[in-house]
Amino acid sequence: MQDQYRRLSRTLIVTLVVVFSILIAGGLLIFKNEAPRPAKIVTEAGTTLVSKQQLISGQATYEKYQLADYGTYLGNGAYLGPDYTAQALHVYLQGMYRYYAKTLYGKSFNKLTTLQQEGIKGKVKEEIRINRYNAKDKELTLTKAQTAGYQYLLKYYRKAFINNPKQVGLPDNMIKNRTNEYMVKGNKVDQLTAFFFWGAWLSSTNRPGHSYSYTNNWPYDLEAGNVMTPKAMTWTGISVALLVMGVAIAIWVQKKYNFESKAQYQKDVPIIEPDTLPITTSQRKTAKYFALVMVLFLVQILLGELMAHYYVENTFFGIALQNIWPFNLAHSWHLQLVIFWVATTWLGAGIYIVPRVLRREPVRQGILVDVLFWALIFVVGGSMLGEWLTDLGVLNKNWWLFGNGGWEYLELGKFWQYLLIAAMVLWIVMLMQGFVPAMRRKDNQSRTRLVTMLFLGAIAVPAFYCASIFIMPDSHVTFADYWRWWIVHLWVEGIFEAFAVILTGWLLVDMKLTTIKSTIRALYFQLILLLGSGVVGTGHHYFWMGDHSLWLALGASFSALEIVPLSLLVWEAYTHYRVYQDTYHNFPYKTTFIFLMWTGIWNTLGAGALGFLINAPAINYFEHGTQWTAAHAHGSMAGVYGMFSIAIILYVLRNVTVKEFWTAKMEKAIRWSAWLLNIGLAGMVFATLMPVGQLQLADALKHGYWHARQMSFYHEKLISLILWGRMPWDLIFTAGVIILLVVCWKALFYLKKADNQAAAAEYERFAAAETKSQVNEIDE
Repeated sequence: MQDQYRRLSRTLIVTLVVVFSILIAGGLLIFKNEAPRPAKIVTEAGTTLVSKQQLISGQATYEKYQLADYGTYLGNGAYLGPDYTAQALHVYLQGMYRYYAKTLYGKSFNKLTTLQQEGIKGKVKEEIRINRYNAKDKELTLTKAQTAGYQYLLKYYRKAFINNPKQVGLPDNMIKNRTNEYMVKGNKVDQLTAFFFWGAWLSSTNRPGHSYSYTNNWPYDLEAGNVMTPKAMTWTGISVALLVMGVAIAIWVQKKYNFESKAQYQKDVPIIEPDTLPITTSQRKTAKYFALVMVLFLVQILLGELMAHYYVENTFFGIALQNIWPFNLAHSWHLQLVIFWVATTWLGAGIYIVPRVLRREPVRQGILVDVLFWALIFVVGGSMLGEWLTDLGVLNKNWWLFGNGGWEYLELGKFWQYLLIAAMVLWIVMLMQGFVPAMRRKDNQSRTRLVTMLFLGAIAVPAFYCASIFIMPDSHVTFADYWRWWIVHLWVEGIFEAFAVILTGWLLVDMKLTTIKSTIRALYFQLILLLGSGVVGTGHHYFWMGDHSLWLALGASFSALEIVPLSLLVWEAYTHYRVYQDTYHNFPYKTTFIFLMWTGIWNTLGAGALGFLINAPAINYFEHGTQWTAAHAHGSMAGVYGMFSIAIILYVLRNVTVKEFWTAKMEKAIRWSAWLLNIGLAGMVFATLMPVGQLQLADALKHGYWHARQMSFYHEKLISLILWGRMPWDLIFTAGVIILLVVCWKALFYLKKADNQAAAAEYERFAAAETKSQVNEIDE
């Protein structure tokens, strides 16, 4: 069997080497082929319109005021505000039309005949596709018409950000002319406009030697000549074929080589009974982590409801909350909190496991548990306060360090990012005290292998977050987005998923519900599929952000294959349901398995089905940055990581609390919370986000992407009605969170007393019994 583990581990290592080599090599191509940032943007007469310093200053303004948490740039960001790339491109074209109408006919454009208008449109379309960037001088020259378009764009955004106080969900006249780090003196709205114009230029100007733009012709805009390339359609078809083939092959391999966990939940199989299990000092202290988790979860949900309200009116039922909690701040906190509370859950679970694998309490572990807890409080509270003070205009100096990171999902200032990494490193040190000695044991090779897999998965959590340190306020947006998706996709959707899979396997074995050898084999199989497809599958985020067109092939193909392991999790969900149904009536972990079952369902539905729906290039080209993306995000984050985190919390609490806490009333309340959470989430996704996304997609196809991202779309009667209809689902979901908050809070008063010596004796006894049982274990 050990030889078989060795073959599986080698296969996993080779897979990881191959896929990360592809991802890194593709990244080098990205950096080599990114759109140029000109030293100067000049007129035909040589007059400088924009310097590179002003362009970077405009980008810094965009980041400082967290506009990525309001609208989008190159399709990436929040969904309430416009896509500034598409909007700037549309307005820029309108300015060019006005120029030619006045120059050629002496009239305004709307007074020309249809034939005259179409002639101007054709001329402008041809003119903007020509790449006038001089690589030798690093200068971009604009024609007279393009210069007029740029001047028209300046007027547009001066009105939008200065003279017009009706930016929905934002405070009046938000952008100030303060010059801070990464900025230069001058009008900050004008510099911000230059940044938007640069995005419009690179999205509508052909790459040298090609017939498509730096963004593979995104965004969709017929007047700019931006239509989907043949490659996008071709690789969409190929990706669907790969998906069908991949599912078939994966099922065949799984069945042929029996890569499934073998159940052993019969009554006569001994488990660690939580009611009589002694606990250590550090294990007792994990309970406060989970109370914190539920507080953060509730705040996150309330912020989400505030954001949802901004879609239908500027204020909150007449209260001008946008002056205190504008949409971009609420969105920033909403995303940041979900990462915080999910990560905190796993930190607490890891701490609980340490004495179990070491078979005793590590030295001074209890003190380290408290240090880590308060470090997390400091990072969460400090980073949110810094972002708030920056938004209110109080924190200006070192805004990027202590305030806003400026990128969606990386809103933390650099100082807070470093502290978060340090906190996770401290967690790894705490794990090492138990895991490293356990990994050296020879008495139970299978248990040692499982512990090793869990520890390596834990190390990957802080390791991959380190990709965030490469992004600075003046980083090229393509460079920044390459590394940002290492966090959003590779870290959150990849490493989190892998760690969750391993931790689930450890829980099943620990509760004596599956055999350890079959579980290890199943884990290897799942990890090979998950990481083998998911690492390069990150490339579906690289389609339209100024990357090499090679990613249309890589991203489409591997992104489709990501669905294969997620599809197999349907069976895992059924397995958890079967465990829930078939175990004897006093089985202590049934509430844990309710949420594990829902995790498998949402893994397949929210992460898998909805992910595939939006990731195929031919769909993503039109859908990118619409409410369909939000539907996938909610289904995967709340549905998968949310439900899984709750399952972990209930498992640990069942072990660290006394029997009297787990009354029939308490069990019933938890079952109610499961139904409320899942009904509310399903309503959010399928009764609100999906219908609005469908209508938004139809609008983009009919009028162009820029039109579907205007605020006027959300204020259409039908759209507004659907958005108002989201409120009941939000309230149902919130009720489920409140029940769990009460459960975690009450658990603090029903904790067992710590007894390190008794716990050590019990863990040694259990380990000896498990080692003995391994001798007779037979895998089919």
